[in-house]
Amino acid sequence: MSGNNLRRVRTDSTTDSTLDRLTPLAAGPDSTASGDHGVPETLLASAAEDVAAGDLDVDDGLVTQSLDEILLALVAMNGGTHGSRLMADLATLFDAQLSPGTVYPRLHDLDADGMLAMHELVQTKEYAVDDTATAADRIEQAAYDHFRAGLFLYASLDSV
Repeated sequence: MSGNNLRRVRTDSTTDSTLDRLTPLAAGPDSTASGDHGVPETLLASAAEDVAAGDLDVDDGLVTQSLDEILLALVAMNGGTHGSRLMADLATLFDAQLSPGTVYPRLHDLDADGMLAMHELVQTKEYAVDDTATAADRIEQAAYDHFRAGLFLYASLDSV
């Protein structure tokens, strides 16, 4: 997959909301025209509007499947954060009510794998992306895999 197919947004903002930093993948002059890939403009436009509006409510199981990549993305977007903030972001962005027993072991595994760096503070642990290249590759691959699966499901609607 070409890096030109995804819009990368870098922010040095210290806003309180991750929602403020989300931008649609399908918009802008750098994005590939969807007609070139057989994806209806209306589908991409609708999905882009949902993302821009912060309407990312998805099944908790889907969030859990991609939890490592979502956590990496949230940590990167926040410029470093702690576990309770990540759980709040998961609830706000995805309406995902995941338990600490689901989220914290994944954070510890990402730290052990060298993807995140954990810094112990007085009453909490703060996480930051440590291996940015590997994290970016992993997030991009997960996005691509989900997009392909979504396109397959959308194409199957004609057969139903």
